Amino acid sequence: MMNNNEIFLNNKFSISNQIWLKPRKDTQELATKFQQVYEISYPLAIFLAQKDLEIDQIENFLNPRIKFSMTDPSLLLDMNNAITIITNSIINNKRIAIFADYDVDGGASAALLYKWFENFKIKPTIYIPDRDREGYGPNIEAMTKLSLDHDLIICVDCGTISDIPITKAKKNNCHVIVVDHHQGGDKNTKADALVNPNRVDEKSELKFLCAAGVTFLLLVALNRELKKFEFNVPDILSYLDLVALATVSDVVPLIKLNRAFVRSGLKIIEMGKNIGIKSLIEISNISKPINTNHIGFNIGPKINAGGRLGSPKLGVELLIEKNQDEAIKIAKTLESLNENRKFLENVMTDKAASLLKKDQLKNEFIWVADKEFKPGITGIIASRLLEKYNKTSLVISIDKNGIGKGSGRSNSNHNLGNAINQLSEEKLITNGGGHAKAAGITIEEKKLRIAMNRLNEILSSQQKNNCENLTFKINSIISINAITLDLIEEIDKAGPFGPDSPKPIFVLKNCKIKWCKLLGNKHLRFYIYDNSFSKIQSIFFRALENKAGTFLYENLEGTFHFAGNLEINDWLGKKEPNFVVKDIAIAIS
Repeated sequence: MMNNNEIFLNNKFSISNQIWLKPRKDTQELATKFQQVYEISYPLAIFLAQKDLEIDQIENFLNPRIKFSMTDPSLLLDMNNAITIITNSIINNKRIAIFADYDVDGGASAALLYKWFENFKIKPTIYIPDRDREGYGPNIEAMTKLSLDHDLIICVDCGTISDIPITKAKKNNCHVIVVDHHQGGDKNTKADALVNPNRVDEKSELKFLCAAGVTFLLLVALNRELKKFEFNVPDILSYLDLVALATVSDVVPLIKLNRAFVRSGLKIIEMGKNIGIKSLIEISNISKPINTNHIGFNIGPKINAGGRLGSPKLGVELLIEKNQDEAIKIAKTLESLNENRKFLENVMTDKAASLLKKDQLKNEFIWVADKEFKPGITGIIASRLLEKYNKTSLVISIDKNGIGKGSGRSNSNHNLGNAINQLSEEKLITNGGGHAKAAGITIEEKKLRIAMNRLNEILSSQQKNNCENLTFKINSIISINAITLDLIEEIDKAGPFGPDSPKPIFVLKNCKIKWCKLLGNKHLRFYIYDNSFSKIQSIFFRALENKAGTFLYENLEGTFHFAGNLEINDWLGKKEPNFVVKDIAIAIS
C-alpha cells in the first residue's frame, strides 16, 4: 500500500494517469551502501537498489555469465526422453525434420538445431507453415507428409497442444518431439517428449525462456550426452547470437538466464559470425555497439516480415545462410517486405480504430474483426491498440471461408494466454494459445460474438484479482547538465533492458520544449530546456498515439516534468545524449 510520501513531486497522476513513485527511504539508504562498496554513480546505485539486490549480488548482476545462471537442463520434464530419441537418431543416421513457427523465435530455434545437426553430417528438413494458409502450429497435412519421409520431427516454438496432428504423424512410425514455451500441455501429451517450462505440470523456474532459450538448453544436454559416446560436439556458445536475437524479439522477460543469454549473444552478434544477421546489420546501417533496441525495433521486425507477408521460410534461410552474397539478397528482400508491412500496419491500425464501438471502450478488453485485415499483421495492430487505449486488445482477420485468425496483446492486469486456453477448453474457438501478454486464436466467424463476450467475462474476472494502479518507478530527478555520455554508458552496464527489466526512469523537472518536429505523423522530436537554458535533444515515440504525447503537442508552450530514459544517439558517428520521453506531468508552480 503506497502512501503520499512515495508520490513523486506531489503529482497524484501524470497526464497518462500514472502515479510516479520515488524511491523509498530504505531504497535510498541501500543505494548509499552500494556506493560505499562499489565506485558507481548514485543513479546506477538507486537503480540496483530498486531491484532489491544484495551487495554480494551486484557483481553477478552487472556481469551476468551463462555458467552462473545456467540450470541443469535435465530438470525439465521430458528432457531426458528427448535426449535419448535425438541421440539414437544421430547414431543411426535417421531422417530428421524441424517444424518451426514463422516468427523470429521459431526461425532462430530452427537455425540452432540445423547448425548443430550439421556438425554430425545431418541436414534436417526445415518446414515453416504459411501463416495465411496453414495458420499457427503443426497441422495434419504438413505433419503427415513430413512423417512419411522422416523418422523424427522436432517442433520448435509450437506444438504444445497440437495432439491431433502429432498423433497422425506418429501413426507413420515417426517420433515427434516438441520444444516450446507456450502455455499448456501436460503428461498426457501425444508427443514422445514435450520439453516446455510452461507446460501445466512443470515445476521449473525457467518459465521466462523463449523457445530458442529452451532449445539451447536441449543442445547443452545433448552435447553432454554425446560426449559419452565419444562424439566431437560443437561449441554451442557461438550460437548465442541466435538465442539473443530470439529472446529480445519474442519480448520475454530479460531476467536471470535471459540476461546472460542476451549479454553474451550481443557480443557474438557484433563479431559478425552469423552471416545472415551481419547482412541485416549492414543494410540497416546499424552502428556498434549493438543493443536490444537494434534487435527489437530493426533486425527482428525485418526477419519477421517474411512470415507476416507470405514468405515464411526467408527468415530461417537467412539465419543459416553461409554465402555473403546470398545473405545480402535475402536481407534486402526482407527489408522490402518490412517496408510493405509498415504501410499495411498504418492502414490497418486506422481501420481497426475506426471499427471500435464506444461501448467497447468501457471495458478493459477490446476487439475488432474484419475481412480486409492481413493475418500476419494482426498482432502488430493489437499492440498498437494496446498502446493507444491501454486495454487488452484482440484483432481478427476473417477469410473467405468464414474462419477467423487473430492475435492479441494484454495489459498488466490480464493473462491473455490463460484466458485463450479457457476459451479453447470451452470449445468456443477452434485453436488458440500463447503467453500471458500475447496469444493467438483460430475461430469460426459464427462463434465470434459469443466467444468475445465470454473472453471479456474471463478477463474481467482476472481484472478483479489483479487490478492495480499504473505506477512509474522513478529513479531520480536529474539535471540536463548531469546527463553525459559517461553516465549513460555506466547505466547501460546494468542492461540488457527489456520486459521485466526496464531502463531506469529519470525526471527533468520544470522544463519547456522548443523546436518541436512531427516525425512520421506520430513521433515527436524536440529539445527540452531547463531554467538555466541548458538543453538536450529528445524524442517521444508514438506520441500522437497516446494521451500524454497528444497533450504535449497541443500545449507546446507549457511547463512540464518529463519522465524518460537516457540513451546515446549515434548519428553518422557523432554520439550525443538523448532523452526518450515516456510520460509527462504538468509542472504546478
